[in-house]
Amino acid sequence: RFHGRLGGDLFGHPDVGPNTAPYLMSLVKFDISHNGFNGTIPLDGTSGFYNRDIGHDESLQNLKYLDLGYNLFSGTIPNNLANFENMQGLFLEHNRLVGTIPKSIYRGSGQGARPLPLVQIFLEQNSLSGTLNGGLATLPNLLELYVDGNKFTGVVPPELCEAHLNHAFLQNSIAARDCDGISCPANSASREGVAPCVPCLDDGGYHRYLGQHWAECRSNMEEVEILDLFYERMHGDEWLDHSYSWEKGAPVCQRKGVACDDAGRVTEIRLPSLGLRGPIPSKMGWLSQLRVLDLSDNDLTGLLPSDLRFLPLTLLDIRGSQMRGVVPPLLCVKEGINGNGIGPPGTDNKILYACENIVCPRGTYSSIGRASVPENEGEDGVRCLPCYDDQASFYMGRDRCTDVSIAGIVQIRSDVFRRGLAKSIPVMVAAAFLAVLARALVRRRKSSDSAFSTDENTDDAEHEDAEHDDGDPILAEHDDAEHYNVGHDDGEPILPRLSSISLRPLQQLWTSSHEDDEGEVHSEGDWTAGYSESRGTRPVKKVVELPETKSSLPNLT
Repeated sequence: RFHGRLGGDLFGHPDVGPNTAPYLMSLVKFDISHNGFNGTIPLDGTSGFYNRDIGHDESLQNLKYLDLGYNLFSGTIPNNLANFENMQGLFLEHNRLVGTIPKSIYRGSGQGARPLPLVQIFLEQNSLSGTLNGGLATLPNLLELYVDGNKFTGVVPPELCEAHLNHAFLQNSIAARDCDGISCPANSASREGVAPCVPCLDDGGYHRYLGQHWAECRSNMEEVEILDLFYERMHGDEWLDHSYSWEKGAPVCQRKGVACDDAGRVTEIRLPSLGLRGPIPSKMGWLSQLRVLDLSDNDLTGLLPSDLRFLPLTLLDIRGSQMRGVVPPLLCVKEGINGNGIGPPGTDNKILYACENIVCPRGTYSSIGRASVPENEGEDGVRCLPCYDDQASFYMGRDRCTDVSIAGIVQIRSDVFRRGLAKSIPVMVAAAFLAVLARALVRRRKSSDSAFSTDENTDDAEHEDAEHDDGDPILAEHDDAEHYNVGHDDGEPILPRLSSISLRPLQQLWTSSHEDDEGEVHSEGDWTAGYSESRGTRPVKKVVELPETKSSLPNLT
């Protein structure tokens, strides 16, 4: 298996354009599924193909098949996917993506935008949130849409229910005409998260998400069970202060570090610097009265669960952790958490509601691990500043910058300035000069990398249970083997009509198990080189001729 990060400029290197990479103009299929790639999906739209007249990137305009499924990608679904105007198959299933489905997918982008000709959209088994938008029903060719196993709330829009989607999978025309054919409603579940759906027993409003599977249709957990789960997943028996040991089943209000209201419901959990280790369980989102969650300076890993958006949190402190990914977008607009959305009149909305008010993103830091909205007019508050050391590059919520390069000096100057210990204009000028110089050095360092290089650093938290087999990339299915002119005068092969890039592993039958963000072990099943012959009982993602009535893709072979 391939693993690591895809280069941030994979599709967006400024030196990659029609003259240096002409094959990107004819690429039809890009498939790196069933690997261990992590980080965000690198689509920044700043490549040499960018056309200012039409307002978007012209590379990959013939791309019809994009398969990034069964990896460890985090972050949000890029809006720039709408640049691929001929895309018919979008497969992002079984990753760790958060946020909403971008409207650009069905609205298009740039001047003269039109909906994408998407036939299949596989988004199941991520951490996407928000509500399903009826605009997806305007995609003229859409036949299959799978969104189960995410954290969508609300109901399936009637427009989608009436689109008769997923007919090939359901094999039942009646179910295809029902909303359950898109996703099981809240408080119900099924084997695949779509029809036939059965109500969850003893629900009480506990199962709030659409498209839940049987394993998620469990009885409501009491607060004592949630704290027992938290203690187990955070390796409580290894905490540095044994006076914080929580006996299983003990009353929640008697546990050290926990505070309750008069009704005995948990309102605060303060466990800083105790050596907590592991991902925050999403079940913490069911502590309905939790207002303070201080887990600072621990070894937290994984992703920040979007389930926390349902809590009346006023303080969330995860500084000094080893958490990756991005802040779930619905947390970024939640008012009250860390003062988010609360500030003096005239405060810029970009400061008032900001993801960095929840936690500083990767590549930045502040003395409190997050930004803060100014309390009074004329004040600056705290902002997350750039930092280039290894810790800040990989983890969110850094509260210090240990870099000793020019970039580190800039941070020191910034902190000193904020504390009022350096108020002179010369210091400000020097700090600004160093910042500009540091940025220039970083850009120069990045631009010297190959446009198609991958970061070999692995995500320990995301790969601790995965074994990675070596494999070779395949440059497959070019139109004619004669186009590989190895006798070129420059000694370099010519790839003028490359139509497919696949990084699927070769000649192996592989079964993987991995631990999710809640510590539960899941099996990904068996798969072989080539196209996946099964996604559970989902329709096969085969690349065959596309009649008007079949949910499959054009013949690329």
